[in-house]
This record gives sequence, C-alpha cells and structure tokens, in this order.
Amino acid sequence: MDSPGLTALVATVALLAPAWAGASASAGGHGDDACTLLTSAQVSSVLGVRVQAGQHVVPDARSSCGWAAAGDPSLGSRRLVLTLMSGRAFESAKTPVRGASKHLASGVGDDAYYITTPPFGTALSVRKGENCFQVRISGFPDAQAAHLEKAVAQKLLGRG
Repeated sequence: MDSPGLTALVATVALLAPAWAGASASAGGHGDDACTLLTSAQVSSVLGVRVQAGQHVVPDARSSCGWAAAGDPSLGSRRLVLTLMSGRAFESAKTPVRGASKHLASGVGDDAYYITTPPFGTALSVRKGENCFQVRISGFPDAQAAHLEKAVAQKLLGRG
C-alpha cells in the first residue's frame, strides 16, 4: 500500500542517506557525530518532556541523531531529530517531493528553508558556510515546531 506520506518519507531517507553515511560537516564544527551537538537536557528543555540520551537514527551512521521520551514511539510524540547534511543534500532538498511545501527561513545561517511534509510535519534545513544540517521537531503544530526548530538551529550556530 502506497501513500503520499510514505513516499515522502522514503524520498527523504534516500536523499539524506549519503549524508548519514559520511557527512563530515557539522552544525558548529564539532565533528561528525550529531549526538554530541545537543545534550538531553537541552532537548528536554525544547520539547518540554524528559528525553532519553540521543540515539543514532541509523545505528552505524553518526550524522543523524534522535531524542524522544522513553517508551513513546508514536508518530505524533514529541521528538527532535538532528541530521548533518552534505552541501549537495542541502541543495537537493530545496526541491520538495510531491505533497510537500517549502518556504524560506530568515535570521538563521547563510541559507535556510522549511520543508513541510504531511503527516511528518516541518523540518528546518540550514547552511552556514560549509556546514549544513536539518532540525526536525515533531509533536507540535507546524508553526510551533518551526519556531522551536529555528531556536535550536540558532543555538547550534552559537546565536541562541
């Protein structure tokens, strides 16, 4: 059974897989392990719930990390995923997949945009110099998630 949401998720994973497998750029120049860029306390503060330690989304790929409350695997639960992206993946993702919408974000990085993909919500992709990353927060209405994503991005860039 195919759905636009599943198609969008598969397309996003396929697009970002090269970045997961070997990204060397980071949000703040701290290496290539996304799980080292935010603490559980920082993420808990953003999400308003206590989260477990960050876990790599793809077990052997350090460029994507997710934080969530213990024992809450539902699609609509509060979680944050940080993905380090290559410049190529950042540019490619500017063209949204069918069913997704894009709008520019101001006040963060050299270039930034939001992609909204129902039912997965909104994600903010940011480029600052050679470093590119994406912040996706779920469990909130899209406008609130976008505001929180921007605050996290600014924190990662040293402005928050």
